[in-house]
Amino acid sequence: MDLRSPRRRFPQFYSQRFPQNFPQARLLGLGLLTALALLSGCTTPSQPARPQAVPLPDAERPATTPGATPRQRIVEIAWQEWQRWGGQTVRLGRDDSACVVDSPLPAPVLPGMPPAAPDSAADAADATGRSADREDDDSSAADCLRFPDGTGMEATPQGCQLAQRYWAIVGKAVTCRQITQGNWAWSAVFISWVMRKAGLDERQFLTGDSHSMYVVDARDGILPAPAFRVEPLPAMPRPGDMICAGRGRDKYLASAAEIGFGTTPMHCDIVVEVDPAARLVKAIGGNVQQSVSMELIELGDSGMIDGVTNSHMPWLLIMRNTLP
Repeated sequence: MDLRSPRRRFPQFYSQRFPQNFPQARLLGLGLLTALALLSGCTTPSQPARPQAVPLPDAERPATTPGATPRQRIVEIAWQEWQRWGGQTVRLGRDDSACVVDSPLPAPVLPGMPPAAPDSAADAADATGRSADREDDDSSAADCLRFPDGTGMEATPQGCQLAQRYWAIVGKAVTCRQITQGNWAWSAVFISWVMRKAGLDERQFLTGDSHSMYVVDARDGILPAPAFRVEPLPAMPRPGDMICAGRGRDKYLASAAEIGFGTTPMHCDIVVEVDPAARLVKAIGGNVQQSVSMELIELGDSGMIDGVTNSHMPWLLIMRNTLP
């Protein structure tokens, strides 16, 4: 019995039906299949840059002024949320200070410090210094009223419930404990929630749990009908714009080109009022001093938002609102 392979036993048969270049022919066929797959892929609609939560029905949107434009709805909803959190206010002064000047809660008792006297909050708020906001890793000495992680409105049952609403807009359910922890900072989901509540769809704004996601979206022009575009500083914002800064290790970025998608720590606030005569901009943001807070931003010598007037928040860019 011949135990050799069939090719060796029947060479003429195999030379006619399976030529020596069969492997090359097979590779050519695979190449054609790959090309067809690539061509068919070109007709497949591209997916969003990240998973998006199902848009909420109109009935669940906050009430805004009838006939308000999308830009006006953004501003109104930010105001409403700030009031719902108790109206905490932070002043970002030209003296590099960042002090809580008004809060619905008394100053927390910090380790190594005596309890604050009932009337001392205003005095502490007027002192020079900066806050201990989790959005900033700088820990320079300060004498301001401040709310570290685990304190402030976010640590109350009402604050937890409100912040959980923001996380739900990106499809995440978080616990009250997570909301008070630094690695669950909720400022970006606050922005995402406001934009969806104002009626912006996925063609205009993609939600995310990192500010750098939607900043890069605008910088790289990935959306078909973007609601925002990136503008460098110094510049004067308008109500409905956002102002953004790097934080932590990326606090002093040189330009928006250095921002990595989902990897650069940032913070952005929604501008709600501008007073050029008083050199003051009011902006509302989430997770500022552990609450939704209004920031009173004192403008510098340029009379515009810039990256040098206040070292606590060296602003990097404006997200210019393109909506009516």
